[in-house]
Amino acid sequence: MEVDIIISIAIAAVLLTIIIQTARILRTNSLHKTLRQAINAGQPVTAELVEQLDTPARPGDFDQRAGFVLVALGVAAILASALSGPTSDSFREITSIALFPLLVGGALLLRLRLNKRNDAA
Repeated sequence: MEVDIIISIAIAAVLLTIIIQTARILRTNSLHKTLRQAINAGQPVTAELVEQLDTPARPGDFDQRAGFVLVALGVAAILASALSGPTSDSFREITSIALFPLLVGGALLLRLRLNKRNDAA
């Protein structure tokens, strides 16, 4: 049983790495395609333009999306366990598991809010 869990975690980690690297390659390919189209259209391509195209997203942009998704997952798990019967033993277990994404999502949203407050000040 424990070996199955370790193998599942390893496979999930490998798949996640593959997905992340594939997304990075597709993003780079899209950037190159955009630059080729601009050059073929006769548009001037300056170093500033290339740097502007390759700038990463602001640090808080991902936090909001991830925070909402995690909070939604936590709430959905709690609601699903409540619908299966609040007297069952699984309700307590699922609710305790659902608290993790709920709290992490809440922390991300709180961090985003505090960063915005500090930027405004």
